[in-house]
Amino acid sequence: MNFPRFCVTALVCVLAAAGTVRGQSLLDSLTTDLNIRGLTTTMDPETGIATVSGDVHILYGDVEMRCGSAQYNQTTGEVVAKDGVTVWRAGTIYHGESITYNSITGEMSGHNVITGLAAGAPGMPGMSGTPISSGGVAKSTGMVFFKAEDFRSGSKLENRIDATNVSFTSHDIQNPNYKMGAKELTVYPDDKAILRDVKVYAGDTSIFWLPKVTKSLDNDSGYRFSPGYQSRWGAFLLSQYATQIGDHTYARYKFDLRSKRGVGGGVDLFSMRHRNNVINFGTLKFYAVNDSGAATNLAGSTRYPVNQKRYRANFQHRIYLPGPDVSTWYLDFDLNKISDIHFYEDFFFNDFRTNREPDNQVSLVHTNDAYVATLMAKFKMNNFYRTTTRLPELSIDFTRRPLWNSGIFHQGTITAGIYGEVVGNEEQAELIRLQRLGAGGLPGVLADPLGTAASSYLAIDGLPRGSVLNAAGVTQGLGLITSRLQEPNFGRFHTYHEFLYPKTYMGWLNVTPRFGAGVTSYSSIAGSLTGLKSFTRGILHLGLDVSFKLTKTWSDVQVESLGINGIRHVFQPYLNYSYLDAKQSTGIPAIDRLSPTTRPRSIDVPFFTAVDSLRSWNVARVGFRNLFQTKRDYMLTNGYGGFFGTPDGGDDQTYTWAGINTYVDIFARDPEYGRDISNLYNELFWRPVPWITVKSDLQLPISNGAGSFSEANNGIIWMPSRNTSMEMGHQYVSDHPFFQDSSLIYTRFYARFNENYGFNMNHIYEADDGTLQFQSYSFSRDLSSWIASLGVMARNNRNGASDFGFLLTFTLKDFPRLSFDMDVDPNPGGRGSRQ
Repeated sequence: MNFPRFCVTALVCVLAAAGTVRGQSLLDSLTTDLNIRGLTTTMDPETGIATVSGDVHILYGDVEMRCGSAQYNQTTGEVVAKDGVTVWRAGTIYHGESITYNSITGEMSGHNVITGLAAGAPGMPGMSGTPISSGGVAKSTGMVFFKAEDFRSGSKLENRIDATNVSFTSHDIQNPNYKMGAKELTVYPDDKAILRDVKVYAGDTSIFWLPKVTKSLDNDSGYRFSPGYQSRWGAFLLSQYATQIGDHTYARYKFDLRSKRGVGGGVDLFSMRHRNNVINFGTLKFYAVNDSGAATNLAGSTRYPVNQKRYRANFQHRIYLPGPDVSTWYLDFDLNKISDIHFYEDFFFNDFRTNREPDNQVSLVHTNDAYVATLMAKFKMNNFYRTTTRLPELSIDFTRRPLWNSGIFHQGTITAGIYGEVVGNEEQAELIRLQRLGAGGLPGVLADPLGTAASSYLAIDGLPRGSVLNAAGVTQGLGLITSRLQEPNFGRFHTYHEFLYPKTYMGWLNVTPRFGAGVTSYSSIAGSLTGLKSFTRGILHLGLDVSFKLTKTWSDVQVESLGINGIRHVFQPYLNYSYLDAKQSTGIPAIDRLSPTTRPRSIDVPFFTAVDSLRSWNVARVGFRNLFQTKRDYMLTNGYGGFFGTPDGGDDQTYTWAGINTYVDIFARDPEYGRDISNLYNELFWRPVPWITVKSDLQLPISNGAGSFSEANNGIIWMPSRNTSMEMGHQYVSDHPFFQDSSLIYTRFYARFNENYGFNMNHIYEADDGTLQFQSYSFSRDLSSWIASLGVMARNNRNGASDFGFLLTFTLKDFPRLSFDMDVDPNPGGRGSRQ
């Protein structure tokens, strides 16, 4: 029976009998959004309590309740449900003997309540059971279940749950394999769960006790044990306990055993305030190991002696001033102390690949709409690699802004500081060795017992690979070695300002002339090859940007399989002309200098950061872009099935379906290689649907001579089905003046056969010399409460050195997290070069 209709009938009878105004008030109050249905209904008009029994169904907003009987108090708004109660509220299900819900405040309490919470940890597609269709960096979501004797959730304004005498698990069966018992539980949904007086059970057996456990609901918390074998470590057992400290810090404590390397341990601390940017801010890491195998060398390269006591200490943080709120003034810390040059290589290989020589600096920053001002101190904390110092440097970077209403825009920079370069111990020893060999002239260099001196002299002289060393090259190299050993330093003031005047003519032709001028002044120069003590040069820049667009639209083109909902072709020819007059003295010992690269240099002076290598040029970059656009309800995709970017919603957002950028540099003056024309550059992408992404970067030589080489960097990410993900790429370079020839092929494959089985493999193959550099294979099996994986890997480091390992992984789902884990994927980021 519909309860409101029954109430209307009943109250009419009451009014007829008593004729009271109070009965009419009760009738009005019950005609609300609260809907109660049941087999039988009684009501007490004196107390305002209605009682419903027999298959009771209650609806109110996003709350739905089913039970055997219920009482509703229209005065307090409380619904008391009993006898097999089930409540659905905001996507969460609650079961209990009795549950009380207040429709006014949103509070809920109960007895013997069973419910669950969403919990997850960052994951990668296809790894550890994460659905590969969930996109780039996915959220591996699971459920945490608990049963409480007494349960209470906060009001609509208080996002909190409290419970006592709790049983806590993530194993969703009647008799879980593991659980936690706690006297008290406090949960902050989407944040953390705090358990007090905790016992951990395997089945029904208590195995240990903890006074307090804090479980983050969006971090990888709990216990982790990782056994395995690796050739450079021997048999190992890595253990980790992760927890949240208060509401401000996430901690990972580590204790590791390695049969060939000894005992190690440490702690990683992460600020919850910077949880979305922990790579740059809010981290403190410390790790130390008493290394019994410090001389182990499986890298196939020179190994320098290191101490047995080895460690790392890393601190990256931002402090807002005066704090604690975000402000325009802040201090940035990036401090990294490492015991020796091989520590990352031996124990933290991913850090070795991405940042083997970390900087150490402290910066005071002030941001403004018009500029960013930075006072930086960059200094040496590690003695084993070359370090650039800035003690200090003051810089002001002016953002591009209009000058009043003139139509002219200004951008620029001012820097001043004391700069130096400190040589590392190992490099210093090698330079002294080369210096002694060079003292005997060309014959002494060629007689090097290690056979590396000649190539080292060519590299020091900046000569292309494959050049023949002569006596003049040895003499020049000796001078450069002497300069490097002197550890150059100087004071420098640099300023550059540029003015732009963008205009559109005839409604389609975009023209932006640029004029820039600046000064660079050096003083107190030490380490100059020519004995130069000071130098000042002026900078003059003239530039011109010209472009226009032609478009053609075919609105009726529909190709569902390729994601085409209408198509628009945009053709954009462009010209970027740049003339720079910036004479440079050969006596300047460059510190902010160019590094070898395969990519074209910037010809926009504000973006050219190698100030000491800034030299005169005269170049025109000519090219054209082709873009193919369609309409979507999203703007970007990642190739793993994920898509994002819907600021306004709807199906009419412009989506760039494919594009190609083709260009070439034409030189009147090339400061680097003396060319007349550069390679032909071609950059292509194609992302028709969320499960396919194709990229191709090519450059082909047009002329002969230095700086003319071939490069191809191609890759595809493809999900042929929701259970299969493939990635393949090819990186090729030939005839580069500084890089050796390479034809690198990388592949990655993941398949989930069903809900219980998965397989993953990775390969990196160097076709130029026929070396399979890396291979790994892993097979996973879902065992209800556990995920088991068996993996093997091998790495060929050349020179007869190889590294191999195997691992057996058991990951206990969700909470508590107990896993045997070691990453055997060398390239989870894709395209063969990222961590």
